[in-house]
Amino acid sequence: MLAIKGLLKQSGIISKLLLLLGATCFFTIIGIVFWKIFTNGDITDIKSLKLMQLVQSVGMFVIPPIVVAYLWSEKPILFLKIGEKMKWMNAIFIVVFMIIAIPFINLLGDFNQQMVLPKAFAGLEAMMKASELETAKVTEHLLTVHTLTGLLFNIFLIAMLPALGEELFFRGVLQRIFQEWKGAVAAIWISAFIFSAIHFQFYGFLPRLLLGAFFGYLLLWSDNLWLPILAHFINNLMAVVFFYLKYNGYQVFDIDTIGTGYTFWLGWISAFLVIVGVLLIKRMQISKSNSINI
Repeated sequence: MLAIKGLLKQSGIISKLLLLLGATCFFTIIGIVFWKIFTNGDITDIKSLKLMQLVQSVGMFVIPPIVVAYLWSEKPILFLKIGEKMKWMNAIFIVVFMIIAIPFINLLGDFNQQMVLPKAFAGLEAMMKASELETAKVTEHLLTVHTLTGLLFNIFLIAMLPALGEELFFRGVLQRIFQEWKGAVAAIWISAFIFSAIHFQFYGFLPRLLLGAFFGYLLLWSDNLWLPILAHFINNLMAVVFFYLKYNGYQVFDIDTIGTGYTFWLGWISAFLVIVGVLLIKRMQISKSNSINI
């Protein structure tokens, strides 16, 4: 095994993209086969659905970045920028930042949902809306639990695992590949675009695009993937916890609407604070390193 560590470190951009795509397809297919063996492909059963979510997250986003990092570098941990611990002050700052950003994210989502395509694309628009509704139904089905154990598992499955896997894939590997090709800024936005598009939730494309870009800049400025992972996790965590509280009868405000409608002014205040926060994060430049050759 040690003999193949860093074996493909001289690979070109196209070769790296093809290897990443191939590894993703390979481990995703293995995950689907595993899921079908144990569930008979039944997507109506919640346990089966959650197992599918688990094997897809691991097979599509967690394993492939680790495998390709092992092949491309003799120091895969450093390659993925997960070798350095987070400073607790930086972690607290990111947590507070993501909470403050919620109204702004909702405001962007509200703008996005008002998108109307030209009549010539009416069929496409209908397909997009149908896809959005179906995704919302599946997500609600996954989130619906009544026990603390169910909540904790959902936090792992829907908040922690996607945050870890998607950041390893999109920021840890894909952004790095594009950075070698087009430079840091272009790499951030290309990766963010793919990150948003691959979710196939067209009416949430804009906020997810900007979130992906923020995660990318956070990695660029800190040189530590744990910070984007934490930011991503907090964003997911808030959705999981508030859905659980609301669904189980707790008197909480609707976190998905704050910053829209009558509270749109909170969205604009949040936008201002987000801009200030981003400037502060850029100024901090924690453990920044421009080196991409490990």
